[in-house]
Amino acid sequence: MSKTKIIILTFIILLAACSSNKKKSYEEYAFSGRTTRTENMLTNLTRFTQKGVIIGQEYGTIQGIGWSCDSSRSDINSICNDNPAVVSYELAGIESGKKQNNDNLPFTAIKKNVIDFFHHGGLVIMNWTCPENANTENMLKEEVKQVAYYLNSLEDGYGFKVPVILNIMPIDGKSWYCKLNKEEYNNLYKEIKDLLEDYDVKSIVWGYSETFKNDNSFLKLFTNEAEVININYTDNNTVKANDYSSNLKQILSKAVSFAQDNNKPIGLTTGIEGIPYNNFFSETLLPIIKQYRLSYLMFGRNYGEYKDGHFFTPYPGENNDIISDFITFYNDESTIFRNKLNGLYLK
Repeated sequence: MSKTKIIILTFIILLAACSSNKKKSYEEYAFSGRTTRTENMLTNLTRFTQKGVIIGQEYGTIQGIGWSCDSSRSDINSICNDNPAVVSYELAGIESGKKQNNDNLPFTAIKKNVIDFFHHGGLVIMNWTCPENANTENMLKEEVKQVAYYLNSLEDGYGFKVPVILNIMPIDGKSWYCKLNKEEYNNLYKEIKDLLEDYDVKSIVWGYSETFKNDNSFLKLFTNEAEVININYTDNNTVKANDYSSNLKQILSKAVSFAQDNNKPIGLTTGIEGIPYNNFFSETLLPIIKQYRLSYLMFGRNYGEYKDGHFFTPYPGENNDIISDFITFYNDESTIFRNKLNGLYLK
């Protein structure tokens, strides 16, 4: 046998060996091209409203009062021996290669937390507050590529990709894209969505998120490219319970009607920072979520030290009356925490 043939044969054998060692993926794909679990999740967001409201918290399993990046902890779990059923994370910073997001949480820790949360059947939401320099074409493509790479890395040992609701450019009233008109915002949203699909991201449900502002601009930028709507309304501890209740009912009356008209499931991020009222969860919030058909409700995040007061759910050491009230909220048949969230990714 000639030396050339020996080299070619050796190369073929090595190539076959490498192929045989490649990790097998058990992922399945729907007709749409997305993973079947992603499609099932989107369907169940509407179907599960017959059972109740999925309850969770921003960063609820990765950060809390006096701790951070401990995957075995949750302030909610410490109170009621159950975990949030939905958790959200911010991706801002991943596009420029940073190790931490804008809230100083490491992306490696977020990835580990997300995969573990998915294994327990929880709903994962992510926001990408893209930077202003993303409005240049070449920069946008490179930054979206980094987002896509990270989203595709959210995969377990069996090759199952974590389904994620991704809120592209959440309307927060501060970011540069909030100043765009409807056509400009919609076009940019679609461009980012198309780029992510071009980069082979197949586990995303497209979300639109907006923080409520008391003006005529509410929901004016909404794009039909989005499949899920998230509304943010949080307040500080100076708000009166009656005012909070009145404001939230007014917001949801419009937002839920809007979502129904556009045939989209809708979720809410809310709460009063510092929880100044002992009966807030059972007497203020619970009647409202029973009145409106929401897919999920997330509380604002808990972070920092005890003395700082940055919390939207109780934690160990908080006022016993507030803890007791939260447990009443937890035990109500209309609230779905993680132990009751079964089959989110199944048909």
